[in-house]
Amino acid sequence: MKENFELWGYKEIRTPTFEYFDSLATGTGLELQESMFRFKDKGGRQLALRAEMTSPIARVVATQLKNHPLPLRMYYLANMFRYEQPQSGRQREFWHAGIELIGSSLPDADAEVIAVFITTLTGIGLKGVSVELGHVGVFKSIVEEAGISLDEAAAIRRSIDKKDETGLETALKEVDVSSNIKDVFRKLPKCRGYIEDVKKIFKMIDSENVKACIENISNIVKILDQYDLYTGVTLDLGIVRGIDYYTGAVFEGFVPDLGIALGGGGRYDDLVGQFSAESIPATGFAIGVDRCHLALEKQGYNFRLETKPSILVIYTDREFKGDAIKIASKLRKNNFSTEIDIMERKVRLGLEHANKRGMPYVLIVGEKELKQNEVVVKDMKSGMQESVKIENLKNYFKR
Repeated sequence: MKENFELWGYKEIRTPTFEYFDSLATGTGLELQESMFRFKDKGGRQLALRAEMTSPIARVVATQLKNHPLPLRMYYLANMFRYEQPQSGRQREFWHAGIELIGSSLPDADAEVIAVFITTLTGIGLKGVSVELGHVGVFKSIVEEAGISLDEAAAIRRSIDKKDETGLETALKEVDVSSNIKDVFRKLPKCRGYIEDVKKIFKMIDSENVKACIENISNIVKILDQYDLYTGVTLDLGIVRGIDYYTGAVFEGFVPDLGIALGGGGRYDDLVGQFSAESIPATGFAIGVDRCHLALEKQGYNFRLETKPSILVIYTDREFKGDAIKIASKLRKNNFSTEIDIMERKVRLGLEHANKRGMPYVLIVGEKELKQNEVVVKDMKSGMQESVKIENLKNYFKR
Protein backbone atom coordinates (compact mmCIF):
# COMPACT_ATOMS: atom_id res chain seq x y z
CA MET A 1 0.00 0.00 0.00
CA LYS A 2 2.77 2.37 1.02
CA GLU A 3 4.68 1.71 -2.21
CA ASN A 4 1.64 2.52 -4.33
CA PHE A 5 0.88 5.74 -2.43
CA GLU A 6 4.46 6.89 -2.99
CA LEU A 7 4.31 5.98 -6.69
CA TRP A 8 1.51 8.55 -7.00
CA GLY A 9 3.59 11.21 -5.22
CA TYR A 10 2.06 11.02 -1.73
CA LYS A 11 4.20 11.65 1.38
CA GLU A 12 3.63 10.08 4.79
CA ILE A 13 2.05 12.05 7.64
CA ARG A 14 1.78 10.96 11.27
CA THR A 15 -0.54 12.55 13.82
CA PRO A 16 -0.98 11.84 17.57
CA THR A 17 -2.89 8.74 18.62
CA PHE A 18 -4.96 10.90 20.97
CA GLU A 19 -5.87 14.59 20.86
CA TYR A 20 -8.43 16.94 22.37
CA PHE A 21 -11.87 15.48 21.81
CA ASP A 22 -13.21 18.72 20.32
CA SER A 23 -10.47 18.66 17.69
CA LEU A 24 -11.03 15.02 16.71
CA ALA A 25 -14.81 15.49 16.69
CA THR A 26 -14.75 18.49 14.32
CA GLY A 27 -16.96 17.84 11.31
CA THR A 28 -17.51 14.15 12.07
CA GLY A 29 -21.13 14.03 13.24
CA LEU A 30 -22.83 12.55 16.29
CA GLU A 31 -22.67 8.90 15.17
CA LEU A 32 -18.86 8.82 14.99
CA GLN A 33 -18.42 11.01 18.06
CA GLU A 34 -20.44 8.56 20.16
CA SER A 35 -18.13 5.73 19.07
CA MET A 36 -14.97 7.53 20.24
CA PHE A 37 -13.02 6.39 23.30
CA ARG A 38 -12.97 9.50 25.50
CA PHE A 39 -11.08 10.19 28.72
CA LYS A 40 -9.77 13.07 30.85
CA ASP A 41 -6.12 13.83 31.50
CA LYS A 42 -4.73 14.92 34.88
CA GLY A 43 -5.70 18.49 34.11
CA GLY A 44 -9.31 17.47 33.51
CA ARG A 45 -9.12 18.12 29.77
CA GLN A 46 -11.35 16.00 27.53
CA LEU A 47 -9.23 13.80 25.23
CA ALA A 48 -10.08 11.01 22.79
CA LEU A 49 -8.38 8.31 20.76
CA ARG A 50 -8.55 8.97 17.04
CA ALA A 51 -11.43 7.21 15.27
CA GLU A 52 -10.41 8.36 11.78
CA MET A 53 -7.58 10.41 10.25
CA THR A 54 -9.21 13.05 8.05
CA SER A 55 -10.03 15.53 10.82
CA PRO A 56 -6.54 15.33 12.39
CA ILE A 57 -4.94 15.88 8.99
CA ALA A 58 -7.28 18.79 8.24
CA ARG A 59 -6.15 20.34 11.54
CA VAL A 60 -2.48 19.94 10.57
CA VAL A 61 -3.12 21.49 7.15
CA ALA A 62 -4.98 24.46 8.67
CA THR A 63 -2.45 25.15 11.42
CA GLN A 64 0.94 23.92 10.18
CA LEU A 65 0.81 23.71 6.37
CA LYS A 66 -1.42 26.62 5.40
CA ASN A 67 1.40 28.33 3.46
CA HIS A 68 2.58 25.14 1.77
CA PRO A 69 2.27 25.01 -2.05
CA LEU A 70 -0.90 23.22 -3.17
CA PRO A 71 -1.90 20.55 -3.85
CA LEU A 72 -0.78 18.61 -0.79
CA ARG A 73 -0.59 14.84 -1.24
CA MET A 74 -0.38 12.90 2.04
CA TYR A 75 -0.80 9.27 3.07
CA TYR A 76 -1.00 7.48 6.41
CA LEU A 77 -0.86 4.00 7.89
CA ALA A 78 -2.27 4.18 11.41
CA ASN A 79 -4.31 2.45 14.10
CA MET A 80 -7.81 3.75 14.90
CA PHE A 81 -10.15 3.15 17.83
CA ARG A 82 -13.93 2.96 17.94
CA TYR A 83 -16.28 1.58 20.55
CA GLU A 84 -17.82 -1.07 18.28
CA GLN A 85 -19.39 -4.44 18.93
CA PRO A 86 -16.46 -6.71 17.89
CA GLN A 87 -17.24 -9.02 14.97
CA SER A 88 -15.63 -10.18 11.75
CA GLY A 89 -14.16 -7.15 10.00
CA ARG A 90 -15.15 -4.78 12.81
CA GLN A 91 -12.85 -4.37 15.82
CA ARG A 92 -12.34 -1.74 18.51
CA GLU A 93 -8.75 -1.23 17.41
CA PHE A 94 -8.11 -1.45 13.69
CA TRP A 95 -5.73 -0.16 11.03
CA HIS A 96 -6.42 2.30 8.25
CA ALA A 97 -4.30 3.08 5.20
CA GLY A 98 -5.36 6.18 3.34
CA ILE A 99 -4.56 9.34 1.45
CA GLU A 100 -5.66 12.97 1.50
CA LEU A 101 -5.40 15.22 -1.58
CA ILE A 102 -5.69 18.84 -0.45
CA GLY A 103 -6.09 21.90 -2.62
CA SER A 104 -8.08 21.05 -5.76
CA SER A 105 -11.84 21.33 -6.30
CA LEU A 106 -11.66 19.82 -9.79
CA PRO A 107 -13.06 16.36 -10.64
CA ASP A 108 -9.48 15.46 -11.60
CA ALA A 109 -8.66 15.25 -7.88
CA ASP A 110 -11.64 12.97 -7.13
CA ALA A 111 -10.70 10.75 -10.08
CA GLU A 112 -7.06 10.54 -8.92
CA VAL A 113 -8.09 9.53 -5.41
CA ILE A 114 -10.39 6.79 -6.76
CA ALA A 115 -7.61 5.64 -9.12
CA VAL A 116 -5.16 5.37 -6.21
CA PHE A 117 -7.83 3.48 -4.22
CA ILE A 118 -8.38 0.91 -6.99
CA THR A 119 -4.69 0.42 -7.83
CA THR A 120 -3.84 0.01 -4.14
CA LEU A 121 -6.40 -2.74 -3.61
CA THR A 122 -5.50 -4.58 -6.82
CA GLY A 123 -1.80 -4.04 -6.10
CA ILE A 124 -1.93 -6.01 -2.83
CA GLY A 125 -3.40 -8.97 -4.70
CA LEU A 126 -7.17 -8.56 -4.32
CA LYS A 127 -9.32 -9.79 -7.20
CA GLY A 128 -12.69 -8.53 -8.40
CA VAL A 129 -12.33 -5.04 -6.91
CA SER A 130 -15.35 -2.84 -7.60
CA VAL A 131 -16.16 0.74 -6.64
CA GLU A 132 -19.56 2.28 -6.06
CA LEU A 133 -19.58 6.04 -6.65
CA GLY A 134 -22.17 8.48 -5.33
CA HIS A 135 -22.57 12.14 -4.39
CA VAL A 136 -23.78 13.38 -1.00
CA GLY A 137 -24.87 16.63 -2.68
CA VAL A 138 -27.81 14.75 -4.19
CA PHE A 139 -29.16 13.74 -0.77
CA LYS A 140 -28.47 17.18 0.72
CA SER A 141 -30.24 18.87 -2.21
CA ILE A 142 -33.32 16.70 -1.74
CA VAL A 143 -33.33 17.46 1.99
CA GLU A 144 -33.12 21.18 1.21
CA GLU A 145 -35.96 20.82 -1.34
CA ALA A 146 -38.01 19.06 1.36
CA GLY A 147 -37.55 21.99 3.73
CA ILE A 148 -36.15 19.92 6.60
CA SER A 149 -32.77 19.98 8.36
CA LEU A 150 -30.01 17.38 7.99
CA ASP A 151 -30.54 16.49 11.66
CA GLU A 152 -34.23 15.77 10.99
CA ALA A 153 -33.17 13.64 8.00
CA ALA A 154 -30.52 11.66 9.93
CA ALA A 155 -32.65 8.51 10.24
CA ILE A 156 -33.54 8.71 6.53
CA ARG A 157 -29.84 8.99 5.64
CA ARG A 158 -28.87 5.97 7.74
CA SER A 159 -31.63 3.85 6.19
CA ILE A 160 -30.70 4.86 2.64
CA ASP A 161 -27.01 4.16 3.26
CA LYS A 162 -27.80 0.69 4.68
CA LYS A 163 -30.36 -0.05 1.93
CA ASP A 164 -32.89 -0.66 4.73
CA GLU A 165 -36.34 -0.25 3.10
CA THR A 166 -38.27 -0.98 6.31
CA GLY A 167 -36.22 1.51 8.31
CA LEU A 168 -36.63 4.07 5.53
CA GLU A 169 -40.42 3.79 5.60
CA THR A 170 -40.40 4.25 9.38
CA ALA A 171 -38.12 7.31 9.07
CA LEU A 172 -40.27 8.85 6.33
CA LYS A 173 -43.36 8.69 8.57
CA GLU A 174 -41.56 10.90 11.08
CA VAL A 175 -41.04 13.84 8.70
CA ASP A 176 -43.54 16.25 7.23
CA VAL A 177 -42.65 16.32 3.52
CA SER A 178 -44.58 15.90 0.28
CA SER A 179 -45.33 12.48 -1.19
CA ASN A 180 -43.23 13.39 -4.24
CA ILE A 181 -40.14 14.01 -2.03
CA LYS A 182 -40.79 10.74 -0.18
CA ASP A 183 -40.82 8.93 -3.51
CA VAL A 184 -37.46 10.48 -4.38
CA PHE A 185 -36.00 9.30 -1.06
CA ARG A 186 -37.38 5.80 -1.77
CA LYS A 187 -35.68 5.75 -5.17
CA LEU A 188 -32.25 6.77 -3.88
CA PRO A 189 -31.18 3.30 -2.56
CA LYS A 190 -32.18 1.79 -5.92
CA CYS A 191 -30.50 4.48 -7.99
CA ARG A 192 -27.60 2.36 -9.19
CA GLY A 193 -26.00 1.63 -12.53
CA TYR A 194 -24.13 3.66 -15.12
CA ILE A 195 -24.30 7.38 -15.66
CA GLU A 196 -27.08 7.31 -18.28
CA ASP A 197 -29.28 5.16 -16.00
CA VAL A 198 -28.81 7.63 -13.16
CA LYS A 199 -29.62 10.63 -15.36
CA LYS A 200 -32.90 9.01 -16.45
CA ILE A 201 -34.00 8.38 -12.87
CA PHE A 202 -33.29 11.95 -11.82
CA LYS A 203 -35.38 13.60 -14.48
CA MET A 204 -38.14 13.28 -11.90
CA ILE A 205 -36.65 16.04 -9.72
CA ASP A 206 -36.19 19.49 -11.22
CA SER A 207 -33.20 20.70 -9.22
CA GLU A 208 -30.19 22.57 -10.58
CA ASN A 209 -28.13 21.35 -7.61
CA VAL A 210 -28.91 17.70 -8.36
CA LYS A 211 -28.08 18.24 -12.03
CA ALA A 212 -24.73 19.76 -11.02
CA CYS A 213 -24.00 16.74 -8.79
CA ILE A 214 -24.79 14.30 -11.62
CA GLU A 215 -22.61 16.33 -13.99
CA ASN A 216 -19.77 16.24 -11.47
CA ILE A 217 -19.99 12.45 -11.24
CA SER A 218 -20.11 12.25 -15.02
CA ASN A 219 -16.85 14.22 -15.29
CA ILE A 220 -15.15 12.00 -12.70
CA VAL A 221 -16.22 8.92 -14.65
CA LYS A 222 -14.78 10.35 -17.88
CA ILE A 223 -11.38 10.88 -16.23
CA LEU A 224 -11.44 7.39 -14.70
CA ASP A 225 -12.04 6.10 -18.21
CA GLN A 226 -8.85 7.88 -19.28
CA TYR A 227 -7.04 6.08 -16.46
CA ASP A 228 -8.52 2.88 -17.96
CA LEU A 229 -10.15 2.21 -14.56
CA TYR A 230 -13.86 2.80 -15.23
CA THR A 231 -14.66 -0.88 -15.85
CA GLY A 232 -15.11 -1.72 -12.15
CA VAL A 233 -16.95 1.49 -11.22
CA THR A 234 -20.74 1.79 -10.95
CA LEU A 235 -22.86 4.65 -9.67
CA ASP A 236 -24.88 4.39 -6.47
CA LEU A 237 -26.61 7.57 -5.31
CA GLY A 238 -27.70 5.68 -2.19
CA ILE A 239 -24.18 6.09 -0.78
CA VAL A 240 -24.66 8.91 1.73
CA ARG A 241 -21.75 8.12 4.03
CA GLY A 242 -22.23 8.63 7.75
CA ILE A 243 -19.52 11.23 8.43
CA ASP A 244 -20.89 14.76 8.25
CA TYR A 245 -17.90 16.47 6.65
CA TYR A 246 -18.48 14.98 3.17
CA THR A 247 -19.64 17.58 0.64
CA GLY A 248 -19.34 16.00 -2.81
CA ALA A 249 -18.49 12.75 -4.58
CA VAL A 250 -18.24 9.74 -2.24
CA PHE A 251 -17.33 6.12 -2.91
CA GLU A 252 -16.90 2.67 -1.39
CA GLY A 253 -14.88 -0.36 -2.51
CA PHE A 254 -15.80 -4.04 -2.44
CA VAL A 255 -14.70 -7.52 -3.46
CA PRO A 256 -17.17 -10.39 -4.02
CA ASP A 257 -15.74 -12.48 -1.17
CA LEU A 258 -16.41 -9.99 1.64
CA GLY A 259 -19.88 -8.69 2.46
CA ILE A 260 -18.66 -5.36 3.82
CA ALA A 261 -16.83 -2.41 2.27
CA LEU A 262 -13.04 -2.59 2.27
CA GLY A 263 -12.90 1.18 2.52
CA GLY A 264 -14.16 4.37 1.06
CA GLY A 265 -13.86 8.11 0.96
CA GLY A 266 -14.95 11.28 -0.71
CA ARG A 267 -14.77 15.04 -0.98
CA TYR A 268 -14.80 17.30 2.09
CA ASP A 269 -14.37 20.92 0.97
CA ASP A 270 -15.44 22.60 4.24
CA LEU A 271 -13.47 20.66 6.86
CA VAL A 272 -10.11 22.51 6.75
CA GLY A 273 -12.04 25.78 7.08
CA GLN A 274 -13.44 24.59 10.42
CA PHE A 275 -9.89 24.77 11.84
CA SER A 276 -8.95 28.13 10.28
CA ALA A 277 -10.36 31.18 8.53
CA GLU A 278 -9.55 29.76 5.10
CA SER A 279 -11.41 26.89 3.41
CA ILE A 280 -9.37 24.58 1.22
CA PRO A 281 -11.01 21.93 -1.02
CA ALA A 282 -9.98 18.35 -0.29
CA THR A 283 -10.72 14.69 -0.99
CA GLY A 284 -9.37 11.35 0.21
CA PHE A 285 -10.06 7.80 1.33
CA ALA A 286 -9.35 5.22 4.04
CA ILE A 287 -8.87 1.48 3.50
CA GLY A 288 -9.44 -1.02 6.31
CA VAL A 289 -6.17 -2.98 6.42
CA ASP A 290 -7.66 -5.71 8.63
CA ARG A 291 -10.56 -6.14 6.20
CA CYS A 292 -8.11 -6.49 3.33
CA HIS A 293 -6.42 -9.33 5.23
CA LEU A 294 -9.80 -11.04 5.65
CA ALA A 295 -10.64 -10.62 1.97
CA LEU A 296 -7.23 -11.95 0.86
CA GLU A 297 -7.65 -14.99 3.13
CA LYS A 298 -11.07 -15.70 1.63
CA GLN A 299 -9.57 -15.44 -1.86
CA GLY A 300 -6.87 -18.00 -0.95
CA TYR A 301 -3.98 -15.55 -1.15
CA ASN A 302 -0.56 -17.04 -0.34
CA PHE A 303 0.81 -14.92 2.51
CA ARG A 304 4.28 -16.52 2.49
CA LEU A 305 6.84 -13.76 2.44
CA GLU A 306 10.08 -13.92 0.48
CA THR A 307 12.73 -13.60 3.19
CA LYS A 308 16.49 -13.94 3.35
CA PRO A 309 17.80 -17.20 4.90
CA SER A 310 17.22 -17.51 8.64
CA ILE A 311 20.35 -19.00 10.18
CA LEU A 312 21.03 -20.48 13.62
CA VAL A 313 24.69 -20.45 14.68
CA ILE A 314 25.73 -23.07 17.26
CA TYR A 315 29.17 -23.87 18.61
CA THR A 316 30.59 -27.22 19.77
CA ASP A 317 32.42 -25.80 22.77
CA ARG A 318 32.32 -22.62 24.86
CA GLU A 319 35.82 -21.66 23.73
CA PHE A 320 34.44 -21.08 20.20
CA LYS A 321 31.71 -18.66 21.35
CA GLY A 322 33.74 -15.59 20.30
CA ASP A 323 34.22 -17.02 16.80
CA ALA A 324 30.47 -17.77 16.57
CA ILE A 325 29.61 -14.18 17.58
CA LYS A 326 32.00 -12.72 14.96
CA ILE A 327 30.59 -14.97 12.20
CA ALA A 328 26.98 -14.12 13.14
CA SER A 329 27.78 -10.39 13.22
CA LYS A 330 29.36 -10.61 9.76
CA LEU A 331 26.27 -12.39 8.38
CA ARG A 332 23.97 -9.70 9.81
CA LYS A 333 26.12 -6.98 8.23
CA ASN A 334 25.45 -8.74 4.93
CA ASN A 335 21.71 -8.60 5.65
CA PHE A 336 21.09 -12.23 6.64
CA SER A 337 18.76 -12.92 9.58
CA THR A 338 21.02 -14.74 12.05
CA GLU A 339 20.60 -16.02 15.61
CA ILE A 340 23.16 -17.45 18.01
CA ASP A 341 22.18 -20.30 20.29
CA ILE A 342 22.53 -18.77 23.76
CA MET A 343 21.43 -21.95 25.57
CA GLU A 344 24.77 -23.75 25.02
CA ARG A 345 22.97 -26.79 23.65
CA LYS A 346 24.79 -29.82 22.32
CA VAL A 347 24.89 -29.93 18.51
CA ARG A 348 22.17 -32.60 18.32
CA LEU A 349 19.81 -30.59 20.54
CA GLY A 350 20.63 -27.41 18.60
CA LEU A 351 19.64 -29.11 15.36
CA GLU A 352 16.40 -30.33 16.94
CA HIS A 353 15.64 -26.79 18.11
CA ALA A 354 16.26 -25.35 14.63
CA ASN A 355 14.01 -28.01 13.13
CA LYS A 356 11.17 -27.19 15.55
CA ARG A 357 11.57 -23.51 14.72
CA GLY A 358 11.49 -24.19 10.98
CA MET A 359 14.86 -22.49 10.47
CA PRO A 360 16.29 -23.41 7.07
CA TYR A 361 20.00 -23.38 7.97
CA VAL A 362 22.23 -24.27 10.91
CA LEU A 363 25.82 -23.11 10.98
CA ILE A 364 28.09 -25.20 13.26
CA VAL A 365 31.29 -23.67 14.59
CA GLY A 366 33.73 -26.40 15.64
CA GLU A 367 37.44 -26.87 16.30
CA LYS A 368 38.32 -28.95 13.24
CA GLU A 369 36.61 -26.60 10.79
CA LEU A 370 37.98 -23.40 12.39
CA LYS A 371 41.52 -24.67 11.84
CA GLN A 372 40.68 -24.67 8.10
CA ASN A 373 38.90 -21.27 8.44
CA GLU A 374 35.62 -23.07 7.73
CA VAL A 375 32.26 -23.83 9.34
CA VAL A 376 29.72 -26.59 8.72
CA VAL A 377 26.45 -25.45 7.11
CA LYS A 378 23.49 -27.80 7.37
CA ASP A 379 20.48 -27.39 5.06
CA MET A 380 17.62 -28.44 7.34
CA LYS A 381 15.23 -29.09 4.47
CA SER A 382 17.43 -31.47 2.49
CA GLY A 383 19.47 -32.76 5.43
CA MET A 384 22.67 -32.17 3.46
CA GLN A 385 25.64 -30.47 5.09
CA GLU A 386 28.96 -29.16 3.82
CA SER A 387 31.99 -27.24 4.97
CA VAL A 388 32.13 -23.65 3.74
CA LYS A 389 34.99 -21.16 3.99
CA ILE A 390 34.02 -18.33 6.38
CA GLU A 391 34.87 -15.68 3.77
CA ASN A 392 32.52 -17.46 1.29
CA LEU A 393 29.44 -17.53 3.56
CA LYS A 394 27.95 -14.38 2.02
CA ASN A 395 28.05 -15.84 -1.50
CA TYR A 396 26.89 -19.24 -0.23
CA PHE A 397 23.70 -17.85 1.33
CA LYS A 398 23.06 -15.49 -1.58
CA ARG A 399 23.19 -18.49 -3.87
